[in-house]
Amino acid sequence: MNSNYGHRTSLHRVALVELLVTITASVTSIAQISSLPQIRPAISLQPKAVVLGRSASFVVSASGDALTYQWRLDGHDLPGQTNKTISFAPAQTGDEGDYTVEVRNADGAAVSAPARLWLVPPATNFVKVNFTNDAGLRLPYFIAIPTNYDPTRSYPLVCQFYGYGGDEATFLGFAETYPETRVFASHRQQATDPAIVVCPNRRAGDGTWSAQYLKQVLGLVDHLMFRFNVDTNRVYVGGVSGGVHAAWDLIGMRSGFFAGAFVAAGWQGDARATSLRDVPFWLASAADDVDVQPDLVRFMVLALRSAGARAIYTEYKSGGHFGSIFMAMSTPAQVNWLLAQRRGAPSIGEPLLLITHPTKEPNLTTGAASLNLAGSAQALGQPIIRVTWTNTVNKTGAIADGTNAWTAQAIPLTADKTNVIIVTGTTTSWAPAFGGATTFNDTLAVVSSPIRMSIARRPLGITLDWTGGAPPYAVQQTSDLRQPDWSEVREDALPPLTLPVGPGALFYRVTGK
Repeated sequence: MNSNYGHRTSLHRVALVELLVTITASVTSIAQISSLPQIRPAISLQPKAVVLGRSASFVVSASGDALTYQWRLDGHDLPGQTNKTISFAPAQTGDEGDYTVEVRNADGAAVSAPARLWLVPPATNFVKVNFTNDAGLRLPYFIAIPTNYDPTRSYPLVCQFYGYGGDEATFLGFAETYPETRVFASHRQQATDPAIVVCPNRRAGDGTWSAQYLKQVLGLVDHLMFRFNVDTNRVYVGGVSGGVHAAWDLIGMRSGFFAGAFVAAGWQGDARATSLRDVPFWLASAADDVDVQPDLVRFMVLALRSAGARAIYTEYKSGGHFGSIFMAMSTPAQVNWLLAQRRGAPSIGEPLLLITHPTKEPNLTTGAASLNLAGSAQALGQPIIRVTWTNTVNKTGAIADGTNAWTAQAIPLTADKTNVIIVTGTTTSWAPAFGGATTFNDTLAVVSSPIRMSIARRPLGITLDWTGGAPPYAVQQTSDLRQPDWSEVREDALPPLTLPVGPGALFYRVTGK
């Protein structure tokens, strides 16, 4: 999709001033103003990427009396960096990292959220190559290889799709304008977890990603895995704007192949969500995006979660089309999360929510009319705002008890249906100036199969038979239904079960897992 990108100015909150009034015996009243430092969210203090040797800066917006400043890199004080602004002119490789600033006065101190400065190579670091398939059809692509590529070492492969900028005639200009396209090739990433980054392109003049193009991309991926030492368990897909549906359908074309995906501000492809449920996703959009409506991304999130996938979704309150894309791409939490995924393995890396009771498995069969769940939620030390649950079959839902350790009681189940229960945690967006939040989930498919029992008189007693539910089964009896006192007759029972006839009237029931 061809879109015009633009910056959106974020709303700033007015700092609160606390007024303290002290009354003494000798003075009628003294008004004392306590001006604790307040750091206001600002676009100038959020993650950003800069080309090595170019200029960049972070600026803190703060209020309070007699403020002093101390900038830190990766938690360490930077000598002499005691102004509102920290500048990098020119930016060097040693400047890459997470920046915070402590704002202090006589009343106290406040510390900003970390803002990553990515030091990336110039766009010309991407080399243009043509891949030609057996039918002679050309697929242009741009590729960045780790600086010190070692053929004896295996590397992750990141395949990125773009809408605007996904044309061979526009890609280099697009990449030069938006250095966030190269965070996977940043100097620190190359030193810690280097990746091969490939950006398939459409031929000049072609406006959309077709199924034919995607088949060629799969051929290209196979070619690169033959040419380079690629870790077959770490092949990732990314897509933004008009490249999102391409990433979606590429995953659907080769089930069980990709380890993880990140997409932003785009729309769903033609592949069924069930074919993508084993691939962890991180999705992003902005509520004020007028180029691609956020509902399109929300539909993708719901489709994935309903299919049983773990899908992380960041929705910024502001930022627009441009902001949601490049803020998501430059958020360290997202980059680290993606590179932590492994093909065929359960989703790892926070934010992470887990259902741990009554099962850690994705499926459960029960004969009960309701269900209790419990589990955990973590988000890289960020507060969990809330945990909620939804049963998509009967449209019920509520807020769970607790956050990092949570429970959900008496979730109603619809009989003879597969109840898809989505448990979702909510945390920060990692973009203070844009606002919004990130949600992340686990899903449990519950087959509600009520136990249906029959009883028959036999020469040697009575025979109980039943269907539904799930083992282990227990058979219980009571002599009074008005005030039943159920006692267990047999545990780990299997149908049919013959029992001796006891004295008086007895009533029986079967309970399942």
